[in-house]
Amino acid sequence: MALPKEMSVLLSDVRPDKTFLDFSLVKRPTPTIEKPTDVIIRMEAAPINPSDIGVIFGASNRLASIQEKPNCISAPISEKFRESFEKDIYGNSRKGGTVCGNEGAGVVVAAGSNEKAQALIGKTVAVFGSGGCYATYRKANGVSNAILLMPDGVSPRMAASSFVNPLTALGFVSTMREEGHSSLVHTAAASQLGQMLLRICMKDKIPLVNVVRRPEQEALLRAIDPAAIIVNQSAPSFKADLANAMKKNNATLAFDATGGGALSAHILDAFDEASQVRDGIQLYNYGGLDTSPSTMTTDHRARNGFWLLPVWQAQHRKEFAENAQRVAREITSTFTSSYTAEVGLQQAVTLPALQVYAKQETGKKYLLNPQATEFAKL
Repeated sequence: MALPKEMSVLLSDVRPDKTFLDFSLVKRPTPTIEKPTDVIIRMEAAPINPSDIGVIFGASNRLASIQEKPNCISAPISEKFRESFEKDIYGNSRKGGTVCGNEGAGVVVAAGSNEKAQALIGKTVAVFGSGGCYATYRKANGVSNAILLMPDGVSPRMAASSFVNPLTALGFVSTMREEGHSSLVHTAAASQLGQMLLRICMKDKIPLVNVVRRPEQEALLRAIDPAAIIVNQSAPSFKADLANAMKKNNATLAFDATGGGALSAHILDAFDEASQVRDGIQLYNYGGLDTSPSTMTTDHRARNGFWLLPVWQAQHRKEFAENAQRVAREITSTFTSSYTAEVGLQQAVTLPALQVYAKQETGKKYLLNPQATEFAKL
């Protein structure tokens, strides 16, 4: 199959004076086969995860973006944050711009001479790595853990979210076991990741305390598991309810997606109240949904750490590969994802689309289709 000389990509680039970050649709040379293990994937689906928003916009004010020209939205950068734009959130240089999209799925259309790479031609695969999935084509190592072959009948849309959420949820469970805990507390529990974690814990018989903010989120989780253990942080009795749930289910480890605000401190205090204190880290932050300053004290921070999938992956390569195979086997059950809307690359760099997907509302997940040309209703 002859590939086009150019492809479309979504690029995040900081202006030289660091006053604005430009998120734009640009043309780049289509990747070519250079090594026997190389494969070229025609990208057809890629989720917009919070981690992608972090790479694209960093500390810029994305919701105050302007559109000065077609195919480009520009987010202002406060002077106090400008030095943070030398690198992205993973420590990669931003020089020359960043091609975005940490994960996605598509069909392999070309491969190097390696037998395993050749066997992937025409197959649906999921791909994971530091960017490149918000593009019409992506190159990857066909024999690495960055490629996950999907079972027959699984579409790219079904496989799009095969890495970040599923392997994060499985990583939480692995960390729990490795560090000697037997049950978990999880915040933002109605998110796509939270729903996956609930299904994992149901299947693996792990007690899970789910923290939500609204009654409709509680209903969403009970539709998955009528017996789900749920605590609503908007209830006046939240702190007592949380401590009681921890005590009853012997929960001694938490994963908090909010990062800022008071929730992390409340969780650690609840461990104390429930007499569920253990040595070492008891709460991992893994996201920053709440951008306000954390109220954790110095004592709290002694029991607090940060959990990041690429870091865990680098330290647990064998387990990461085993978890990935489980995801492929259960991609239409335990690890299924649903999407609020599907947008193309051109629509993604318009202000109306940005004002929707950049809010990162719980229960609303958006999918990029690099091959789509029509604008979707949002």
